[in-house]
Amino acid sequence: MTAYCPYTDKDIPTDETDREHIIPLALGGMDGFEIPVSPAANSEIGSRIDGAIARDFFTMTKRDRFDVRGHSGKEPIFVARHSSDPVGKPLQIGLGQRTGLQVWSPLDKEYIQDARAARVNISFSIDTTLPLRFVAKVALSAGYFAYGEVFRNRVKHQDLRTIMNSRGTETEVPPGMEALVDDRFSTDQSEQFRVFRALCKAAEPHSVVGLVPASNRFRVFVGLLGDYQGMINVPAQTSGFPNEDMFRWGHLIVLRKSGIVRMSFMEALKEFAERYGPRDSSGTTIP
Repeated sequence: MTAYCPYTDKDIPTDETDREHIIPLALGGMDGFEIPVSPAANSEIGSRIDGAIARDFFTMTKRDRFDVRGHSGKEPIFVARHSSDPVGKPLQIGLGQRTGLQVWSPLDKEYIQDARAARVNISFSIDTTLPLRFVAKVALSAGYFAYGEVFRNRVKHQDLRTIMNSRGTETEVPPGMEALVDDRFSTDQSEQFRVFRALCKAAEPHSVVGLVPASNRFRVFVGLLGDYQGMINVPAQTSGFPNEDMFRWGHLIVLRKSGIVRMSFMEALKEFAERYGPRDSSGTTIP
């Protein structure tokens, strides 16, 4: 038997696959929201994308706030590894909700708790392209998880793979690329993006994946612990997609602590409107 790996676009022997958490445990994922993939791809993507976004400053802030831990069980603490004291001596600064400020001197191999820790220069970088690479990775795996062969055969997932495999340094759009994107730093206030962002925020402290077919397009948005990461919209032959029951208008997957919740996009919008929509004087939601 073989299994399809959306990361490599290949069929591989089932007994030669790894189980891939579509959203890692450290980002609010859970067992069951998985697909079989190429071990080599799983290892490379896990390090370059999943691990990187788990250590991202904004994501780590949420992980720390809600104490979201990965396989290791270690407490999530953001570490600025390239910091220094006022005279340039290298330091590593740890910031955690429960641990507070921790100042480590790699030269002295000790934590500093005296006056030397009173003034520090904290330095860290933010990869602005990382969230979209993560969204592309989730789009490939979650798209196949939810829609199976329909996704494989009717979506231009090569655009997703191109974004996922980019290194964040490319300045030109590759030939043939038709994907449209919106990321967490975007200021676009279009209605669809406001809806996607609102649904991600409403899911806090849980992570969410939205899969929304449209006319000849397939849109995927991802939220981690309540924070919108972005949306990618690629060409698709959506006439063959299911559009009933839990796939009506699209599909939403919410990773709650009680388990995986799957619902139609229509149902998700209805629940959101009932919970957050305007109400009259009697408390009834205004249609």
